[in-house]
Amino acid sequence: MPRILSLSPTAIIPKPYPRRLHVPGGIVPKHELYLDLSSLEDKGWSGPGAPPPGFFDRPSTRADWLPSIREAIANHKDIDAVNIYRCNSAEWPSAELWKALSGARPTHLELNAGALEECNYAGLRDVETAWPLKSVYLSCCEGDGQWEGEGGEDGPQRFKPSFPARYANIENLVLHYALSSTLYFYPEGGANNLRSLTILENDFVTTFARTVSCNPLMLQTLRSITLGGQFYISAEKEDVEQMNNFFRNAKALVDIELVLNDAESFSSSLGPDAEGDGGDQTISTSPSPYLGLSDVLPASLTSVSLRGPANKVMLKDLDNWIRNAERAAWLPNLRTVALKLDLPNRLERAELDAAAQKELDAKVRKLFAVLARRDPAVQVMEPRPLKELEYPLEF
Repeated sequence: MPRILSLSPTAIIPKPYPRRLHVPGGIVPKHELYLDLSSLEDKGWSGPGAPPPGFFDRPSTRADWLPSIREAIANHKDIDAVNIYRCNSAEWPSAELWKALSGARPTHLELNAGALEECNYAGLRDVETAWPLKSVYLSCCEGDGQWEGEGGEDGPQRFKPSFPARYANIENLVLHYALSSTLYFYPEGGANNLRSLTILENDFVTTFARTVSCNPLMLQTLRSITLGGQFYISAEKEDVEQMNNFFRNAKALVDIELVLNDAESFSSSLGPDAEGDGGDQTISTSPSPYLGLSDVLPASLTSVSLRGPANKVMLKDLDNWIRNAERAAWLPNLRTVALKLDLPNRLERAELDAAAQKELDAKVRKLFAVLARRDPAVQVMEPRPLKELEYPLEF
Protein backbone atom coordinates (compact mmCIF):
# COMPACT_ATOMS: atom_id res chain seq x y z
CA MET A 1 0.00 0.00 0.00
CA PRO A 2 1.25 3.52 -0.75
CA ARG A 3 2.25 5.67 2.19
CA ILE A 4 0.53 9.07 2.20
CA LEU A 5 1.34 11.86 4.65
CA SER A 6 -1.59 14.32 4.57
CA LEU A 7 -1.41 17.87 5.90
CA SER A 8 -3.87 20.77 5.96
CA PRO A 9 -3.22 24.49 6.61
CA THR A 10 -6.24 24.62 8.93
CA ALA A 11 -7.67 22.50 11.71
CA ILE A 12 -9.91 20.76 9.18
CA ILE A 13 -8.87 17.17 8.45
CA PRO A 14 -7.51 16.80 4.88
CA LYS A 15 -9.98 15.42 2.36
CA PRO A 16 -8.92 12.38 0.33
CA TYR A 17 -7.48 13.21 -3.06
CA PRO A 18 -10.28 12.56 -5.62
CA ARG A 19 -7.89 11.09 -8.17
CA ARG A 20 -4.99 8.69 -8.18
CA LEU A 21 -1.57 10.16 -8.86
CA HIS A 22 -0.72 10.83 -12.50
CA VAL A 23 2.52 8.88 -12.53
CA PRO A 24 3.53 7.11 -15.78
CA GLY A 25 2.32 3.54 -15.88
CA GLY A 26 0.49 3.89 -12.57
CA ILE A 27 3.71 3.34 -10.63
CA VAL A 28 2.98 3.95 -6.96
CA PRO A 29 5.41 6.33 -5.23
CA LYS A 30 7.09 5.15 -2.06
CA HIS A 31 5.83 8.05 0.03
CA GLU A 32 3.48 10.87 -1.00
CA LEU A 33 3.30 14.24 0.75
CA TYR A 34 -0.29 15.40 0.20
CA LEU A 35 -1.11 19.04 0.97
CA ASP A 36 -4.87 19.67 0.89
CA LEU A 37 -5.52 23.41 0.60
CA SER A 38 -9.27 23.11 0.09
CA SER A 39 -10.00 24.24 3.65
CA LEU A 40 -8.64 27.69 2.78
CA GLU A 41 -11.87 28.22 0.86
CA ASP A 42 -13.68 28.17 4.20
CA LYS A 43 -11.72 31.25 5.28
CA GLY A 44 -13.63 33.61 3.04
CA TRP A 45 -12.44 32.91 -0.49
CA SER A 46 -13.70 30.23 -2.86
CA GLY A 47 -12.50 31.54 -6.25
CA PRO A 48 -12.43 31.79 -9.18
CA GLY A 49 -10.69 35.10 -9.59
CA ALA A 50 -8.34 36.93 -7.27
CA PRO A 51 -8.67 36.42 -3.51
CA PRO A 52 -9.37 39.41 -1.24
CA PRO A 53 -6.38 41.74 -0.64
CA GLY A 54 -4.07 40.37 2.00
CA PHE A 55 -5.77 36.97 2.04
CA PHE A 56 -2.53 35.06 1.79
CA ASP A 57 -0.93 37.19 4.49
CA ARG A 58 -3.49 36.15 7.08
CA PRO A 59 -2.23 33.62 9.59
CA SER A 60 -3.41 30.09 9.07
CA THR A 61 -5.73 28.46 11.55
CA ARG A 62 -2.70 26.29 12.23
CA ALA A 63 0.18 28.46 13.34
CA ASP A 64 2.52 25.51 12.78
CA TRP A 65 1.47 24.95 9.13
CA LEU A 66 4.80 25.70 7.46
CA PRO A 67 6.90 24.23 10.30
CA SER A 68 4.82 21.05 10.08
CA ILE A 69 5.80 20.71 6.41
CA ARG A 70 9.48 21.17 7.19
CA GLU A 71 9.24 18.66 10.03
CA ALA A 72 7.49 16.10 7.83
CA ILE A 73 10.19 16.38 5.18
CA ALA A 74 12.95 16.12 7.76
CA ASN A 75 11.40 13.02 9.32
CA HIS A 76 10.54 11.25 6.06
CA LYS A 77 13.49 11.27 3.72
CA ASP A 78 11.74 8.80 1.40
CA ILE A 79 9.09 11.30 0.21
CA ASP A 80 9.22 11.01 -3.58
CA ALA A 81 5.91 12.67 -4.57
CA VAL A 82 4.46 16.06 -3.64
CA ASN A 83 0.74 16.54 -4.31
CA ILE A 84 -0.82 19.99 -3.75
CA TYR A 85 -4.61 20.02 -4.06
CA ARG A 86 -6.88 23.05 -4.62
CA CYS A 87 -4.03 25.50 -5.19
CA ASN A 88 -6.42 27.63 -7.23
CA SER A 89 -4.83 31.06 -7.37
CA ALA A 90 -1.98 32.69 -9.25
CA GLU A 91 -0.54 33.39 -5.79
CA TRP A 92 -0.87 29.90 -4.38
CA PRO A 93 1.12 27.84 -3.47
CA SER A 94 2.80 30.87 -1.93
CA ALA A 95 6.53 31.51 -2.04
CA GLU A 96 6.67 30.64 1.66
CA LEU A 97 5.05 27.28 1.03
CA TRP A 98 7.46 26.48 -1.79
CA LYS A 99 10.40 27.40 0.45
CA ALA A 100 9.03 25.14 3.18
CA LEU A 101 9.22 22.29 0.66
CA SER A 102 12.89 22.95 -0.08
CA GLY A 103 14.20 19.93 1.79
CA ALA A 104 12.14 17.43 -0.20
CA ARG A 105 13.53 15.41 -3.11
CA PRO A 106 10.44 14.32 -5.07
CA THR A 107 10.50 12.83 -8.53
CA HIS A 108 6.78 13.55 -9.07
CA LEU A 109 4.87 16.83 -8.61
CA GLU A 110 1.10 17.18 -8.78
CA LEU A 111 -0.62 20.60 -8.81
CA ASN A 112 -4.41 20.54 -9.04
CA ALA A 113 -6.17 23.89 -9.37
CA GLY A 114 -9.02 23.08 -11.74
CA ALA A 115 -10.55 23.83 -15.11
CA LEU A 116 -11.06 27.58 -14.60
CA GLU A 117 -8.22 28.39 -12.25
CA GLU A 118 -4.61 29.52 -12.14
CA CYS A 119 -1.88 28.35 -9.81
CA ASN A 120 1.63 29.42 -8.91
CA TYR A 121 3.45 26.49 -10.50
CA ALA A 122 6.33 28.86 -11.26
CA GLY A 123 7.00 29.06 -7.52
CA LEU A 124 9.12 25.93 -7.92
CA ARG A 125 11.97 28.36 -8.58
CA ASP A 126 11.73 29.34 -4.88
CA VAL A 127 12.74 25.84 -3.78
CA GLU A 128 16.31 26.25 -2.57
CA THR A 129 17.68 23.03 -4.06
CA ALA A 130 16.42 21.85 -7.45
CA TRP A 131 14.24 18.76 -7.24
CA PRO A 132 15.08 15.64 -9.29
CA LEU A 133 11.66 15.81 -10.97
CA LYS A 134 10.77 13.27 -13.62
CA SER A 135 7.00 13.76 -13.92
CA VAL A 136 4.56 16.64 -13.45
CA TYR A 137 0.75 16.85 -13.52
CA LEU A 138 -0.60 20.40 -13.82
CA SER A 139 -4.34 21.06 -13.77
CA CYS A 140 -5.11 24.74 -14.40
CA CYS A 141 -6.09 26.92 -17.34
CA GLU A 142 -3.75 29.93 -17.33
CA GLY A 143 -0.01 30.25 -16.92
CA ASP A 144 2.95 32.58 -17.15
CA GLY A 145 3.49 32.47 -20.91
CA GLN A 146 2.51 35.07 -23.46
CA TRP A 147 1.89 34.24 -27.10
CA GLU A 148 1.37 37.10 -29.52
CA GLY A 149 1.23 37.28 -33.29
CA GLU A 150 1.23 34.53 -35.84
CA GLY A 151 3.94 35.89 -38.12
CA GLY A 152 3.48 37.13 -41.67
CA GLU A 153 1.19 40.12 -42.12
CA ASP A 154 0.39 40.19 -38.41
CA GLY A 155 4.01 40.89 -37.58
CA PRO A 156 6.66 38.64 -36.03
CA GLN A 157 5.57 35.79 -33.82
CA ARG A 158 6.38 36.56 -30.19
CA PHE A 159 6.29 34.24 -27.23
CA LYS A 160 8.03 33.97 -23.90
CA PRO A 161 8.95 31.06 -21.63
CA SER A 162 5.99 29.86 -19.62
CA PHE A 163 7.83 27.73 -17.03
CA PRO A 164 10.99 28.29 -14.98
CA ALA A 165 14.10 26.32 -15.91
CA ARG A 166 13.48 23.97 -12.97
CA TYR A 167 11.02 22.11 -15.24
CA ALA A 168 13.34 21.79 -18.24
CA ASN A 169 14.57 18.25 -17.52
CA ILE A 170 11.30 16.47 -16.68
CA GLU A 171 10.49 13.32 -18.64
CA ASN A 172 6.69 13.28 -18.34
CA LEU A 173 4.15 16.12 -18.41
CA VAL A 174 0.36 16.24 -18.22
CA LEU A 175 -1.32 19.60 -18.94
CA HIS A 176 -5.02 19.49 -18.05
CA TYR A 177 -7.33 22.36 -19.12
CA ALA A 178 -4.51 24.55 -20.46
CA LEU A 179 -5.36 27.63 -22.54
CA SER A 180 -2.69 28.12 -25.17
CA SER A 181 -2.48 31.91 -24.93
CA THR A 182 -0.55 31.65 -21.65
CA LEU A 183 -0.13 27.96 -20.79
CA TYR A 184 1.99 26.04 -23.28
CA PHE A 185 5.10 24.16 -22.16
CA TYR A 186 8.20 26.22 -22.79
CA PRO A 187 10.62 26.18 -19.85
CA GLU A 188 13.45 28.69 -19.80
CA GLY A 189 16.15 27.29 -22.06
CA GLY A 190 13.74 24.80 -23.65
CA ALA A 191 12.71 21.27 -22.74
CA ASN A 192 15.69 18.91 -22.80
CA ASN A 193 14.36 15.47 -21.96
CA LEU A 194 10.59 15.23 -22.35
CA ARG A 195 9.57 11.65 -23.22
CA SER A 196 5.81 11.69 -22.62
CA LEU A 197 3.37 14.56 -23.21
CA THR A 198 -0.37 14.60 -22.45
CA ILE A 199 -2.53 17.65 -23.21
CA LEU A 200 -6.26 17.45 -22.51
CA GLU A 201 -9.30 19.72 -22.85
CA ASN A 202 -9.73 23.30 -24.05
CA ASP A 203 -7.57 24.21 -27.07
CA PHE A 204 -5.30 21.19 -26.75
CA VAL A 205 -4.33 21.16 -30.44
CA THR A 206 -3.06 24.75 -30.27
CA THR A 207 -1.37 24.13 -26.92
CA PHE A 208 0.42 21.13 -28.43
CA ALA A 209 1.39 23.05 -31.58
CA ARG A 210 2.87 25.90 -29.56
CA THR A 211 4.65 23.55 -27.18
CA VAL A 212 6.46 21.62 -29.90
CA SER A 213 7.28 24.76 -31.89
CA CYS A 214 9.11 26.16 -28.85
CA ASN A 215 11.05 22.98 -28.13
CA PRO A 216 12.83 21.54 -31.20
CA LEU A 217 14.47 18.80 -29.12
CA MET A 218 11.07 17.17 -28.67
CA LEU A 219 11.39 15.80 -32.20
CA GLN A 220 14.20 13.65 -30.82
CA THR A 221 12.93 12.91 -27.30
CA LEU A 222 9.13 12.46 -27.32
CA ARG A 223 8.09 8.79 -27.23
CA SER A 224 4.45 9.08 -26.15
CA ILE A 225 1.74 11.63 -27.01
CA THR A 226 -1.86 11.81 -25.77
CA LEU A 227 -4.14 14.58 -27.05
CA GLY A 228 -7.87 15.02 -26.62
CA GLY A 229 -10.55 15.29 -24.01
CA GLN A 230 -14.18 16.18 -23.58
CA PHE A 231 -13.96 19.83 -24.66
CA TYR A 232 -12.08 21.41 -27.53
CA ILE A 233 -11.66 25.04 -28.56
CA SER A 234 -11.16 25.48 -32.29
CA ALA A 235 -7.61 25.50 -33.67
CA GLU A 236 -6.33 27.52 -36.59
CA LYS A 237 -5.23 25.80 -39.78
CA GLU A 238 -1.60 26.61 -38.92
CA ASP A 239 -1.91 24.82 -35.58
CA VAL A 240 -3.22 21.62 -37.19
CA GLU A 241 -0.41 21.83 -39.76
CA GLN A 242 2.14 22.26 -36.96
CA MET A 243 0.73 19.19 -35.19
CA ASN A 244 0.89 17.11 -38.37
CA ASN A 245 4.40 18.30 -39.22
CA PHE A 246 5.56 17.22 -35.79
CA PHE A 247 4.04 13.77 -36.25
CA ARG A 248 5.64 13.48 -39.68
CA ASN A 249 9.14 14.41 -38.47
CA ALA A 250 9.21 12.85 -34.99
CA LYS A 251 12.16 10.47 -34.61
CA ALA A 252 11.41 8.60 -31.37
CA LEU A 253 7.61 8.46 -31.14
CA VAL A 254 6.31 4.96 -30.35
CA ASP A 255 2.86 5.57 -28.85
CA ILE A 256 0.14 8.01 -29.86
CA GLU A 257 -3.39 8.43 -28.45
CA LEU A 258 -5.79 10.90 -30.04
CA VAL A 259 -9.39 11.90 -29.40
CA LEU A 260 -10.25 14.35 -32.17
CA ASN A 261 -13.42 15.92 -33.48
CA ASP A 262 -14.64 19.16 -35.00
CA ALA A 263 -14.65 21.95 -32.42
CA GLU A 264 -18.32 22.72 -32.99
CA SER A 265 -19.24 19.12 -32.14
CA PHE A 266 -17.06 18.53 -29.12
CA SER A 267 -19.32 20.15 -26.54
CA SER A 268 -22.06 17.59 -27.19
CA SER A 269 -19.97 14.61 -28.28
CA LEU A 270 -18.78 12.85 -25.23
CA GLY A 271 -21.40 12.29 -22.63
CA PRO A 272 -24.35 13.66 -20.67
CA ASP A 273 -22.25 16.15 -18.70
CA ALA A 274 -21.27 18.11 -21.81
CA GLU A 275 -23.21 21.22 -22.72
CA GLY A 276 -24.11 22.32 -26.25
CA ASP A 277 -24.83 25.92 -27.14
CA GLY A 278 -28.38 25.13 -28.19
CA GLY A 279 -28.43 28.00 -30.67
CA ASP A 280 -28.55 28.30 -34.42
CA GLN A 281 -25.91 26.28 -36.21
CA THR A 282 -23.68 27.65 -38.94
CA ILE A 283 -21.29 26.03 -41.35
CA SER A 284 -17.98 25.11 -39.75
CA THR A 285 -14.86 26.85 -41.00
CA SER A 286 -12.47 25.23 -38.53
CA PRO A 287 -10.03 22.56 -39.72
CA SER A 288 -10.78 18.95 -38.85
CA PRO A 289 -7.69 17.67 -37.02
CA TYR A 290 -8.65 14.01 -37.47
CA LEU A 291 -8.30 14.04 -41.28
CA GLY A 292 -5.15 12.93 -43.10
CA LEU A 293 -3.51 11.42 -40.04
CA SER A 294 -2.53 8.16 -41.75
CA ASP A 295 -0.30 10.16 -44.10
CA VAL A 296 1.72 11.84 -41.34
CA LEU A 297 2.24 9.13 -38.71
CA PRO A 298 5.95 8.32 -38.23
CA ALA A 299 7.40 4.88 -39.00
CA SER A 300 8.68 4.53 -35.42
CA LEU A 301 5.17 4.02 -33.98
CA THR A 302 4.33 0.72 -32.31
CA SER A 303 0.89 1.75 -31.02
CA VAL A 304 -1.80 3.99 -32.53
CA SER A 305 -5.13 4.88 -30.93
CA LEU A 306 -7.67 7.21 -32.54
CA ARG A 307 -11.16 8.04 -31.42
CA GLY A 308 -13.00 10.26 -33.87
CA PRO A 309 -16.33 11.06 -35.49
CA ALA A 310 -18.49 9.03 -37.83
CA ASN A 311 -19.17 11.41 -40.73
CA LYS A 312 -18.81 11.58 -44.51
CA VAL A 313 -15.30 13.04 -44.55
CA MET A 314 -14.04 10.38 -42.14
CA LEU A 315 -15.75 7.73 -44.26
CA LYS A 316 -13.71 8.94 -47.23
CA ASP A 317 -10.51 9.30 -45.20
CA LEU A 318 -10.69 5.62 -44.24
CA ASP A 319 -9.72 4.83 -47.83
CA ASN A 320 -6.36 6.49 -47.12
CA TRP A 321 -5.93 4.41 -43.97
CA ILE A 322 -6.60 1.19 -45.88
CA ARG A 323 -4.37 2.16 -48.80
CA ASN A 324 -1.51 3.02 -46.46
CA ALA A 325 -2.00 -0.14 -44.38
CA GLU A 326 -1.58 -2.26 -47.51
CA ARG A 327 1.96 -0.92 -47.92
CA ALA A 328 4.58 -2.86 -45.97
CA ALA A 329 6.61 0.31 -45.50
CA TRP A 330 3.77 2.03 -43.62
CA LEU A 331 4.26 1.82 -39.85
CA PRO A 332 6.47 -1.29 -40.09
CA ASN A 333 6.83 -1.47 -36.30
CA LEU A 334 3.11 -1.26 -35.52
CA ARG A 335 1.98 -3.82 -32.93
CA THR A 336 -1.39 -2.49 -31.68
CA VAL A 337 -4.11 -0.32 -33.20
CA ALA A 338 -7.30 1.16 -31.75
CA LEU A 339 -9.81 2.96 -33.94
CA LYS A 340 -13.26 3.93 -32.74
CA LEU A 341 -15.42 6.30 -34.78
CA ASP A 342 -18.32 7.06 -32.50
CA LEU A 343 -18.19 10.78 -31.73
CA PRO A 344 -21.35 12.62 -32.83
CA ASN A 345 -21.02 15.54 -35.23
CA ARG A 346 -23.14 18.63 -35.69
CA LEU A 347 -23.38 21.27 -38.41
CA GLU A 348 -22.63 20.12 -41.96
CA ARG A 349 -20.73 17.08 -40.65
CA ALA A 350 -23.81 15.44 -39.20
CA GLU A 351 -23.89 11.76 -38.32
CA LEU A 352 -24.20 9.16 -41.07
CA ASP A 353 -27.41 7.54 -42.17
CA ALA A 354 -27.78 3.78 -41.72
CA ALA A 355 -26.35 2.85 -45.13
CA ALA A 356 -23.32 5.10 -44.78
CA GLN A 357 -22.72 3.88 -41.23
CA LYS A 358 -22.74 0.31 -42.51
CA GLU A 359 -20.16 1.28 -45.14
CA LEU A 360 -17.97 2.95 -42.53
CA ASP A 361 -18.09 -0.10 -40.25
CA ALA A 362 -17.09 -2.30 -43.20
CA LYS A 363 -14.09 -0.11 -43.96
CA VAL A 364 -12.93 -0.24 -40.35
CA ARG A 365 -13.16 -4.04 -40.42
CA LYS A 366 -11.21 -4.10 -43.69
CA LEU A 367 -8.48 -1.94 -42.18
CA PHE A 368 -8.19 -4.29 -39.21
CA ALA A 369 -8.11 -7.32 -41.53
CA VAL A 370 -5.29 -5.82 -43.59
CA LEU A 371 -3.24 -5.16 -40.46
CA ALA A 372 -3.99 -8.65 -39.11
CA ARG A 373 -2.28 -10.18 -42.16
CA ARG A 374 1.03 -8.66 -41.18
CA ASP A 375 3.77 -10.72 -39.59
CA PRO A 376 3.55 -10.29 -36.69
CA ALA A 377 -0.16 -9.51 -36.80
CA VAL A 378 -1.23 -6.12 -35.50
CA GLN A 379 -3.52 -6.55 -32.49
CA VAL A 380 -6.80 -4.62 -32.38
CA MET A 381 -7.45 -2.85 -29.08
CA GLU A 382 -10.13 -0.57 -27.63
CA PRO A 383 -9.23 3.09 -27.05
CA ARG A 384 -8.77 3.93 -23.40
CA PRO A 385 -11.82 5.48 -21.70
CA LEU A 386 -11.79 9.27 -21.71
CA LYS A 387 -11.34 9.48 -17.96
CA GLU A 388 -8.19 7.38 -18.23
CA LEU A 389 -6.42 9.61 -20.74
CA GLU A 390 -5.13 11.92 -18.00
CA TYR A 391 -3.07 9.04 -16.60
CA PRO A 392 0.08 8.69 -18.71
CA LEU A 393 1.07 5.33 -20.08
CA GLU A 394 4.29 3.62 -19.17
CA PHE A 395 6.85 4.06 -21.93
